[in-house]
Amino acid sequence: AGSGKTELLIQRYLRLLATVENPEEILAITFTRKAAAEMQLRVLEALRREAAGVEPDEAHLKVTAGLARRALERSDKRGWGLLGSPRRMRILTLDALNATIARAQPLTAEQGLSGGRIVVDADLKSVHREAAVATLDWLTETGPMADAARDVLAHVDNNTGLYIAYVAAMLTTRDQWLPFIGSGSLDDQESAALRAQFEQSLRLAVTSHLERTRAALAPYEQVADVFGYAADNLLADGKTDNPVVVLADVDALPGSDPDDVATWQGIAELLLVKSAAQFRKQVNKNNGFPTTGKDEKALVTGMLKALANDERSATLLDAVRTLPPVTYSDHQWQVLLALFRLLPLAVSELKRLFTEKGLADHIEVALAAGTALGSADSPGDVALLLDYQVRHILVDEMQDTSSAQYRMLEALTGGWEAGDDRTLFCVGDPMQSIYRFRNAEVGQFLLAREHGIGDIQLESLVLRRNFRSGEILVDWFNEVFPNVLAAENDPARGEVAYEAAVSAAHLTGQGTVAVHPVFGTAKAAEATTGCEVIKKIVAMSPDDDIAVLVQGRSQLPELLARLRDAGIGYSAVEIDRLT
Repeated sequence: AGSGKTELLIQRYLRLLATVENPEEILAITFTRKAAAEMQLRVLEALRREAAGVEPDEAHLKVTAGLARRALERSDKRGWGLLGSPRRMRILTLDALNATIARAQPLTAEQGLSGGRIVVDADLKSVHREAAVATLDWLTETGPMADAARDVLAHVDNNTGLYIAYVAAMLTTRDQWLPFIGSGSLDDQESAALRAQFEQSLRLAVTSHLERTRAALAPYEQVADVFGYAADNLLADGKTDNPVVVLADVDALPGSDPDDVATWQGIAELLLVKSAAQFRKQVNKNNGFPTTGKDEKALVTGMLKALANDERSATLLDAVRTLPPVTYSDHQWQVLLALFRLLPLAVSELKRLFTEKGLADHIEVALAAGTALGSADSPGDVALLLDYQVRHILVDEMQDTSSAQYRMLEALTGGWEAGDDRTLFCVGDPMQSIYRFRNAEVGQFLLAREHGIGDIQLESLVLRRNFRSGEILVDWFNEVFPNVLAAENDPARGEVAYEAAVSAAHLTGQGTVAVHPVFGTAKAAEATTGCEVIKKIVAMSPDDDIAVLVQGRSQLPELLARLRDAGIGYSAVEIDRLT
């Protein structure tokens, strides 16, 4: 945050303008209309300042000005008229790009899409439900589709309300699963191959978790000396149903094979409190440690004391309790196969409803664009779809890209070859990923940095200097956030480790961190404390802006009332209700 990523992206864009034959050869993608408008405005401002002869003072802005000068020279030479025709600069959202590509297709490819009114998911709940209901009509027919609907309905105990709710919910994420199940019609050989692939994914997930758990507990391996002792005592007491008894012949931490899950679950039962990621403080005969075994009890108590503050080990060990089986039962797999057949049918019904109602959503547009673009292995003719051959792609806020959007980037760059002077430039910060609810997959960012996108390998540059926050704040971030974020990057789980920042020289000694603890949940006490703090800040810095951040709106009415009573003006847009 505050490291100058957006300025760098703008500099890169201006730099490329000085090299291309047409400005449309550069494609800059952002994920919100606000971000796209801001980026275009900043590029235009740089060009206008340079055209007006404004000389900036700051070093990085001088770089921007120099690049803007060369871009204007190129514009004049090629007759682009950039300042008068800013729309030639292709800076747009991914949704807008999808719409452009989808509209370029023949009308017969996606009937109704060109004239469809695009609405957001929140306004499509009734349409999704209607499509789900339509699949129930197949129950009166015969054949594979009828069997699929019947099997899925039976799986939810013939609860049609639940069936409709589940199918409708799946339609809101169809861009995630359609590429994997296609039409849903699988022969026996394809079904067996897909089952093996799914089960292998389960094995990898379980193995990966056990490897991390074993590595975290390795420094405390001495605790394994009492595993057998505890198990033998429980067996002697007839407590054969206690999960700890599987440790009867165990004298070391188990491995990471899925067959070791039961052993790890026994360890979790022995060392953790019930139903919580927290190590026990003490053990007794119910855990296999009678009063007669003083040495064994002293050993395990000492180890538990050493583990007491190791939250990561506790969290990993607790998660072992809920690791899934790594194989499907035949019944489970038959239900999955029924879903694979049913869901494409639901998508077909949704497409029919979209056509009838003259509607579309961003997912439908993206799917149409994806079909037109093809895949990384078999890309479509992007030049025909976009009027110009795209030679350079810039992507902002890359950490909030979904799997479907990554596939689109792979298709856009699918025909590129090494040394053909085409470039991909991505900017993002995985620590700032906040759009998982919108299917963003920060793990994809981590993988792209490591392995590239499609056949395009990327060079990773890390910007560490924070030009926004004072030195004292940066130091506080570096101290606190390693304990908030994950210990290490894990693409599979979407976990991101903290990257330490460095403060800028001109902000040395600046910044203040103050904590005013309010214990309990009394909103009145919190509001009183908050108002007093705000009063002090206003008194010290009357011309400064103050931002108040809370977890939810319900925390604010008390504080806003205090501020009104104190005569302190505030802005609370769509927060402070008239009632």
